[in-house]
Amino acid sequence: MLQSRAFVKKAKRGQLVQMLSRIRGMSRNQAGSHRISRMSTMSNSYFNQNVKVPMELPQRKKKPFLTSLKEFNNKKAAKGDESRQPPGNGLLVPEFVPVALDTLKARATLLSGVHRLLKNFTIKACRVCPAVHVGPVGHRIASCMGRNNGVRHGRHDWVTGRIEDVLPRMDAFHLSDRLGKLIMHEDRFIIPKVPAVVELCIQAGVDVAGYPTKRRTKPIMMINEKIIEFDALDEEVLCKQKIAGTERFDDRLLFMEESFDGNKECSLNTETVKTETLAAMAEKTLQAWFTMRSGVKKLMSKYIVYVCGYCPQVHVGPKGPRTSDCRAYKNHQRYGHHFWQEAAIDDLIPLRYVWHLRDRNGPPLASELRVFYGAAPAIVELCVQAGAAVPEEYKPMMRLDVVIPDLREVDMVA
Repeated sequence: MLQSRAFVKKAKRGQLVQMLSRIRGMSRNQAGSHRISRMSTMSNSYFNQNVKVPMELPQRKKKPFLTSLKEFNNKKAAKGDESRQPPGNGLLVPEFVPVALDTLKARATLLSGVHRLLKNFTIKACRVCPAVHVGPVGHRIASCMGRNNGVRHGRHDWVTGRIEDVLPRMDAFHLSDRLGKLIMHEDRFIIPKVPAVVELCIQAGVDVAGYPTKRRTKPIMMINEKIIEFDALDEEVLCKQKIAGTERFDDRLLFMEESFDGNKECSLNTETVKTETLAAMAEKTLQAWFTMRSGVKKLMSKYIVYVCGYCPQVHVGPKGPRTSDCRAYKNHQRYGHHFWQEAAIDDLIPLRYVWHLRDRNGPPLASELRVFYGAAPAIVELCVQAGAAVPEEYKPMMRLDVVIPDLREVDMVA
């Protein structure tokens, strides 16, 4: 009796499988009989339209790794022992020295141009959150996540912005010796901090007055994590003399201070600024920003840069410091230590996205029409409003082909 029941169940299962296979075959034949348009099968990414702004990572989430552990090991095995090649052996990479010099020059041109553009164009920054708006009047989009935002119904509390709101500054420890001893927690106030882009260029071979660093003429050898030097010169002499292949850079063009009032005449092209139009200055500033990002990306392919997985702190060098000043989510479980991992270009040069304003003299942006507005990095939006051409890579994000309806027409939009 039990065997007969089991036989009936198996037979029913076999019939069900046959029926499903027939249905699938019929659906495939029907789908093959109809002609599907080639244009209808293409995704929106093919046309590259209406690209959304990358979502910000929540504060309780760790930043993702750039590469998996398997890819990292394969890359390391392909390169071989990096400690025997520059810059791991203490020497400079000669082909990257001009790139570092051009990057610093582009940074000086960028900061000088943004400083002059802010004299003619106003930016607004929220008092209680990191939001920024490029325009004479702040927008009315209810997206504030700061304190007491419920009292203001999500509206921003706008104040006049500064250059740090357009170009966020990321500082890092300046290393007098790139392969020197590890930075401990007690040394965090002794070692000076400089902008991370400047520190990266200094380690790549640019000499800046006031920020000495050790340059070696012969490769080192590591034995039991100890450095064996082969240079006959003293360390102080190596820091002061100019090594072959390095480049000098004027420290007045670094713009280390927050105020630019004392550095008005310290630009790379001071004489031609008076004859330049506002649009030409904006175009030059935007090109300098792209040049700086491309230069930093090339340098990061050879000189390692670390970023904390939980906070924005960055470090330029082969070893992350052992400081206990991380204040991110669950820092007490790490005793305040940073979780160092490989940094990306956006960690070193952060992008602060703002809403794209098509008409500076028009009404402020409304919260009901936010789905129709485009966005762009603050530096791109500032230069575009000043007269620069819209970069091709940011045209889909700025949604220039989208027609913004009136408030009375929102419900009628399909």
